[in-house]
Amino acid sequence: MGVAASMSAAEAMSRHHASEESLVVGPAQRPAEDMVVFYRLGRKFVDDERSIPKEGTREEDIVYYTLAVGHHTGVIDCFDECLSCSVTCYRSICELMPEGHARYKMEGILRSGEIQILHENVPELFAAAEAAQEAASDAAQRVWLDGFKSVLKAMAGNKAIYMMGRERRS
Repeated sequence: MGVAASMSAAEAMSRHHASEESLVVGPAQRPAEDMVVFYRLGRKFVDDERSIPKEGTREEDIVYYTLAVGHHTGVIDCFDECLSCSVTCYRSICELMPEGHARYKMEGILRSGEIQILHENVPELFAAAEAAQEAASDAAQRVWLDGFKSVLKAMAGNKAIYMMGRERRS
């Protein structure tokens, strides 16, 4: 006889799994609204070492080799969440940025749900973030912009790092 073979055991399990406490993410833990989350490339690892030369190869060389020939070499990107805020907060941050390419890029999350920020985007996005921070009146906006500028500074020093921003629906 299985665990839930009897009628009373099946009813007890059904009642337990219907309760909010048994949910992995219960209503009290769900965000009240959709979020915008930014992920930073944390590391890369090689899934198929046969396709990359071994002799005298440093990890940095592997990263640049991968960027040059593409991901078909078996290198897998690993992203770490670095920033998040509500879609409402993110929209207000974008509205603080001056009109132009940087603002258009950042609004890409609102238009299509995802953007990628590469090394070459850093200077104009940093300038737009600084302008937005000067105009920000809300503490949450300023804190998020501080974090964003910090990640951009780290990206400026390493061409292999990039970032992705995505909308996460609740």
